[in-house]
Amino acid sequence: EPPFWLQVLCGWPILLLQKVVSLTPVLLLMQHMTSMTWYDGELTSLQDGLAYISTPERMCYYVGFMIMRKVVTPCLALACAIVTKWYLIGKFTETPEEQEPDRSDWELFRTWLLGRMIPDAHLCGVTKLLGRHYEMVSMLYRALGVKVGKYVYWPGSGFRFAEPDLVELGDYVVFGSRSLFFTSDSTHRRQAIKVESGSNVSDRCVLMPGTVVKCGAVLGSGALTKQGTEYKAGTYVGSRGNECVLLKKSNGTVEPSESSYSRAFTKSGRMPYLVLPEWFHIAWSTLCISLAAVGSRLPLVGALVLAHRRFNGQWFETPPIVEVMTIVWNMFCMYPLVLLLVLTIDVSSKWILMGRRQPGSHSWDTSSYNQRWQLYLSIAPLRSFASGENDFLDFFRGSQFLVWYYRLLGAKIGNNVCLYPNGADPMMTEPEMVTIKDGSCIDDASLIAHLNTGGVFTINRLEIGERCVMRSFSRLQQSAVMEPKSVLMEHTLVLPADTVKANEWRQGWPAGRGWMEDVDEEAWDDRDDVEWGQDARKLHAETRALLCCT
Repeated sequence: EPPFWLQVLCGWPILLLQKVVSLTPVLLLMQHMTSMTWYDGELTSLQDGLAYISTPERMCYYVGFMIMRKVVTPCLALACAIVTKWYLIGKFTETPEEQEPDRSDWELFRTWLLGRMIPDAHLCGVTKLLGRHYEMVSMLYRALGVKVGKYVYWPGSGFRFAEPDLVELGDYVVFGSRSLFFTSDSTHRRQAIKVESGSNVSDRCVLMPGTVVKCGAVLGSGALTKQGTEYKAGTYVGSRGNECVLLKKSNGTVEPSESSYSRAFTKSGRMPYLVLPEWFHIAWSTLCISLAAVGSRLPLVGALVLAHRRFNGQWFETPPIVEVMTIVWNMFCMYPLVLLLVLTIDVSSKWILMGRRQPGSHSWDTSSYNQRWQLYLSIAPLRSFASGENDFLDFFRGSQFLVWYYRLLGAKIGNNVCLYPNGADPMMTEPEMVTIKDGSCIDDASLIAHLNTGGVFTINRLEIGERCVMRSFSRLQQSAVMEPKSVLMEHTLVLPADTVKANEWRQGWPAGRGWMEDVDEEAWDDRDDVEWGQDARKLHAETRALLCCT
């Protein structure tokens, strides 16, 4: 980070100005509310305050404040960041090979300030309003300096580019979620990252400075690139020895081709379903976020309205402690009612928009599945009505309530199953495709039944046997099977259509051959077909001493 004095003298005033500008519509609405003549008394007691804030005419303003903060404030905050980027921070450039990196206070300050002005991967929350994936998102990244081609399919989780001018994306690039781009190393040497047309960067990839992803290259789940390395057409995944693993090499030259996502929008008239235009997705996403803002204020507004009706607006005839306790009790009752309402909307919208998922291919140019899924995912903010904007599912981690919820969505879950006691990002994405049998435990792990490789979207089933365990940051991909009592250790990826044998423990991204629990020594002598990197029986003893399995 830059020196503290530079942050205070230059950084903090700019951040304060951005905050004031972004909140100006909320402050103007608040000023308009206070200018109204609904209450003409003096605020000299607690009862005066309760009468003031519970005036029925104010309720719409309370909801309006939240809608402003969710819809208008993000746009103004991003606008301030873009203006500051071009007129103060300036353009980021690569460090010439023959020069030492510039580690001056100003260079550190530029990166620090942009990161503070755009603190999240959703461009201050604006991409959530735009549907997350579409061409308007590309326009915003171009405004920040990213070189973006046409019809890039952006990830739902967004991106944070510390030095956006050093990122170049070609046409028809398809992204998975939660990937990271690093354009400078620990010595502050800046190198550009280039992702050529027709390539694919999947989920949880980490691209190091100087990476070039050639046309036809697919960086699969968790791929870690090597600094200054070019990746030709082929399929790569995970990491071993500070380098991603090449699973499949393509032969010959690969020419960029239009993705199925692009074809759905450029040739919408030829699609077998009605392709909704981008403006509809923007309007739908904005509407859902506005409704989520209303939902977050319903408990408070409902509590005040009920209290006002309870006392008929005569707050001075009842002891203040009774009035305060009445409002608290009303809020206590309102939260379960709002939870029930949100849960009903969430589950019913899933079955209305998605129906029961079926295995197979569901690309943008052949099926309406992806379009309907994006409409359904836009409703998810409704679940974040609780304090701190937490998803209500987070309050049910590890409980039977979460099991019941996913059964309502179509998952086949047995008895005594523990789901996500430490949360997950994401939780189950295609519940109908998942079968979890009795006694299994899924920690902060990913059950992903879909693949989106080069825009070809497919889903298939996942099966977890009895008394299986998926530990933190483990991941099971489509068509994979875990047989009874198998365990995925921390940070483990099971590739599509792979099977984890009964009693087997696996670790690695991608997972190599594991070791077995509860087998006799003679069974080990018969396993000549497997190459073990170490004495498995010794490792078996270590696991009993160092590891615990729920």
